[in-house]
Amino acid sequence: MSILNQLNNEQRKAAEKVEGPVLILAGAGSGKTRTVTYRIAYMIKELGISPLNIMALTFTNKAAREMKERAESLIGSEANNLVVSTFHSFSVRLLKTYSDRIGYGRNFNIYDTDDQKSIINKIIKELEISNGDKLSPSSLANRISKLKEQSIEINQLENEIDMRISANKIFYDIYKRYDEVLKANNAMDFSDLLLNAKKILMDPYVLNKVQERYRYVVVDEYQDTNDIQYEIVSMIASKYKNICVVGDEDQSIYAFRGANINNILNFERDYRDAFVAKLERNYRSTKTILDTANELIRNNKSSKGKKLWTDGEKGEKIKVFNAKTVYDEAEFIVNEIKMKGKSGKDYKNMAILYRTNSQSRVLEEKLLASNIPYRIYGGMQFFQRKEIKDILAYLNLINNTDDNHNFYRIINVPRRSIGDKTLEKLAEIAQERKISMLESLKYIDEIQGIRAAVKESAKNFHKLIMEIYENTDQLTIKDIFDEVLSKTGYINSIEENREDRIKNIEELLNSITEAEKQNPGISLSEYLDMISLTTSTDDMEENENYIKLMTVHSSKGLEFDYVFIAGMEDGLFPSCNFETPEEEIEEERRLCYVAITRAKKELYISHVSERMVWGQMNYMIRPSRFIYEMKQDNLDYLSKKFENFSKKMENKIVVNKETKKKIENFNPFSLKSVRPSELKNKEKSKYKVGDVVTHVKFGKGRIKKVEEKSLLIDFVAGEKKIATVLAEKLLT
Repeated sequence: MSILNQLNNEQRKAAEKVEGPVLILAGAGSGKTRTVTYRIAYMIKELGISPLNIMALTFTNKAAREMKERAESLIGSEANNLVVSTFHSFSVRLLKTYSDRIGYGRNFNIYDTDDQKSIINKIIKELEISNGDKLSPSSLANRISKLKEQSIEINQLENEIDMRISANKIFYDIYKRYDEVLKANNAMDFSDLLLNAKKILMDPYVLNKVQERYRYVVVDEYQDTNDIQYEIVSMIASKYKNICVVGDEDQSIYAFRGANINNILNFERDYRDAFVAKLERNYRSTKTILDTANELIRNNKSSKGKKLWTDGEKGEKIKVFNAKTVYDEAEFIVNEIKMKGKSGKDYKNMAILYRTNSQSRVLEEKLLASNIPYRIYGGMQFFQRKEIKDILAYLNLINNTDDNHNFYRIINVPRRSIGDKTLEKLAEIAQERKISMLESLKYIDEIQGIRAAVKESAKNFHKLIMEIYENTDQLTIKDIFDEVLSKTGYINSIEENREDRIKNIEELLNSITEAEKQNPGISLSEYLDMISLTTSTDDMEENENYIKLMTVHSSKGLEFDYVFIAGMEDGLFPSCNFETPEEEIEEERRLCYVAITRAKKELYISHVSERMVWGQMNYMIRPSRFIYEMKQDNLDYLSKKFENFSKKMENKIVVNKETKKKIENFNPFSLKSVRPSELKNKEKSKYKVGDVVTHVKFGKGRIKKVEEKSLLIDFVAGEKKIATVLAEKLLT
């Protein structure tokens, strides 16, 4: 009897097709992971394919871990030879093996977004850029990352922008210096991991090695791949073409991170002989929830027409509540949670979702006042806390003594009285001798005018790091951790929030202990790689009884019995306005679809009539247009005001055959008074919001706003306003 007999018909068809390109369109809750793991088990157990020749790529450690565990339950110890990892983890392994081919040491460190911003901030000061205080390190870091994800490196940037423009030249200089700093520190940021993995795969020797090893490639959540991930997968699969991608175009919600929905939409164009399977049977939600989600997403042109269904129960209607203020909304949600708690429902099966993290504040206040336990996901992560970053900086410097960035972070943590002038002189030595800042400490006696106590302190720091570094092969990670704490006196130096911060350090030790338990013989470098690649929901404890609060983006891949979606208002969810391009509205609609399909049993939607926006009270807030696009028979309006308004608007609509389709998608909540001049301009203008144009000086950019007399365009160098009368001459 085949192992595939345990799958439904659609799942089985998807799992049986092993050779050649396969596209599995898997709706929310359709048993995607089950199908993929059974497919892998079938390949190994029944077709005799070696697990060493199979690689599965996912987007989160949680998903990779779940897939590996399920595979192990089906095929036993053979699963140990499977490679199931995130794209970044795969890239790290590839780079650790072949990094010398692109000029990196194998003990390179991985910098997170905070590290990026810190380095860019220093570069702005170093380059003495006028008005540098007005530059945003965060925005610059994002722009650099986006360019890298498009495979545009510093040596190619000159061809993309006009260097005669001051803003372009400044950005180029920052990008160039940033690149130099990372290479000098033997470090990479997250975008580098993918970019450099692609570089290595362009080496025919390496590519052939990887292709022969991984003859069968499975990619989970394919709709979330960006351009460079697409290229990596395409390169690996190009030889044998045994590529199976699994995804759902209706859950493509990461365009802001570079995800390209066209990767999944165009799979059949890329692979003409692709086998396509649709998984539409849902095992998670009630009929009411699924019908509501289906009705909403059919408004998207980019949808490939899946329709989720279930043979389960119809379930409760979706409850829609119109609160006056955010405090009323929070009170409603918390009261509903209380009632469910009193009726024996566990808090761990409930989640409050919102569009932006800022919405959590009022909800937290109400939950605290009601003594309801909760946890927020997507805020400051554990590994981003100051004391944790400090200890990890020590570990990173011990792992990679060329890491000047982490050197600067901890040279005076705890205080060692090594001032800025001393560090400047040490930096001069390091530059002259082409050595690291840590090594420059050996020559501190050559510097005049430094107190003996400071020199002694610097030498002791160098000795501390080097003694541990030279013995890393003989020490466990726990041993290294203990050495750092005991020799630095870090814990004794903590003054503010002492108790909480010590507990955090203790938790870091627990993390190390658990890692060594799960991975016997794990090295310091491997541990640092592992925690660098940790995602926001990886540490979610399934069994702890508390409410989960998170953005809709963070909720993807999760499910809860009871879901509350807060702030369903136009301008917030969807986060768009009158001029927002249709593709962005579609992305917001997919986000709403994801939110709805997190719910298993009951779904609550709430919106407010008044909300503070940038310190000003807005009294004219419309309910989200997405509420209107849902199947109205499935909605139970707990406040009559909105229900009556909805019906009133429906009665005003005149239906005829020619306009029926438009009327079905008509959105009464997006109505806005538009001046005749605006309409005239919109009719005449050849430019539309979202269009990509090329400026003779600024290079490529995307139109953000079309006004009567000007266009607002987002270029690499930043936003620029171009007069409409000049657009014809300047834009192509």
